[in-house]
Amino acid sequence: MGLYDSEKLFLFGFETRKLAYIAIAIIAILAIVLAAILLLSAFKQAIDARFLENPISVSKKPYTLLEVKVTNVTDKDAKNVEIEVSARDKSSIFIGPSFSDKKTIDTIERNQYRKLNFLVTAKKGISEGSYIVDIKVKMNEQVFAKEAVLEIRP
Repeated sequence: MGLYDSEKLFLFGFETRKLAYIAIAIIAILAIVLAAILLLSAFKQAIDARFLENPISVSKKPYTLLEVKVTNVTDKDAKNVEIEVSARDKSSIFIGPSFSDKKTIDTIERNQYRKLNFLVTAKKGISEGSYIVDIKVKMNEQVFAKEAVLEIRP
């Protein structure tokens, strides 16, 4: 039994394999954390809209309020945020008259929100059905859009 016998082996491979497993585990954890952060940012929406009454009955009350919640999802405070609400079928749905269809918010701090109301009126002779109202927000040179559907009943 000498120093150079073939039966004596130095097994350094075990430690390097162990380090490789640790590195793979760290990379996997980082990938999961990154995916979670991306998913959370995807669920933050700049616009949330709802009709206070939906559906509306034209014979009883041909109007409703559209509540628009604008959240600053950008990375800095937003100044002069422009909100525009318009009906796709302008011959049947009217935004106004006492409220404007375009509004401006002076400042929305990062991750904060503001709520605005728009009066939505069904015109005389409108047919029963669903009508789309478009909401567009311009904030920090980014444009966000959303649709809201208003149901009209006789």
